[in-house]
Amino acid sequence: MNDIERFENLQTTIKLNPKNFQARRELIMLCLDLGFEQVAMAHIKYLLDIFPDDANLYFNAGICWEKLKNYENALIAYKKAVELKPDEADFLYNLALLYEQVGDIDSAMENFKKVIYYKNEDANAFFSIGILYSKKNEPKTAIKCFKKAIEYNYSDYFAHFYLAEEYKKLGEIDFALSEYRKVLELSPDYSWAYFNIAQIYYELERYDDAVIMLKKTVEKNPKDIEAYKLLCQILIKQEKIDEAFEILTDVAQNNENGDIYYLMARIFELNGDEQSRHDCLELALTYKDSLTFPFEGVKGEFQSLK
Repeated sequence: MNDIERFENLQTTIKLNPKNFQARRELIMLCLDLGFEQVAMAHIKYLLDIFPDDANLYFNAGICWEKLKNYENALIAYKKAVELKPDEADFLYNLALLYEQVGDIDSAMENFKKVIYYKNEDANAFFSIGILYSKKNEPKTAIKCFKKAIEYNYSDYFAHFYLAEEYKKLGEIDFALSEYRKVLELSPDYSWAYFNIAQIYYELERYDDAVIMLKKTVEKNPKDIEAYKLLCQILIKQEKIDEAFEILTDVAQNNENGDIYYLMARIFELNGDEQSRHDCLELALTYKDSLTFPFEGVKGEFQSLK
């Protein structure tokens, strides 16, 4: 029996016997899985009239409201669930996540720490606390949390990735590279890890290694404009002009991006083609929202050619 058939059968069961509370609870959970939040909420309200102190019902109401983007009501529901069952780690975790989503970092931190108090090997909670300390620009504490998350769940490549990020902030490049490589061992298609390794190599002036990583990046994610940009900047620096121009031309066919046009202008400048350089600078200024090179500098360069 598939989920839709189960949904129809449960509805029929409840219609025949409205007091079949177990069937309603099953239907609520199925509705949450299927994305029928309004239907789920109607059954939750029905049951809350009968079981006003049922923490699980408030928790499910919180999930419903959150899916409906009504975060105010979701907070009320989660807080009521926690009030009724203060030691339930799952309730605390969802409440903490929602606090984080609405920007209340201190309340999120407080509730994630409560999760660990009741469930002291919860890798997800340690990871989430690490993210919060990262947002607070406390990399050393964030590192401790990500290490704990990895201790309890080594396969969490996101924890390795963010641990690498914090090491990079502190200038501990070898540790950062080691963690990025662990990400790729666990998730070989994770393009951001290739890109971040490439950035480190670029900063270390290991240009050949950076090119290898950037080509892996765009192989895994052909839409990564930032990777194409850095790749072409390196190729231009290495005087591999034809290869850079071919890449930029391909990218420009599907992306109207100011930086891409500016890099093309650089190549035309090297080749002595002032008219094409002029045209690309004009396009770079036209798409200024995606231009990260200094606007006034590009504008001045364009005006000098007019």
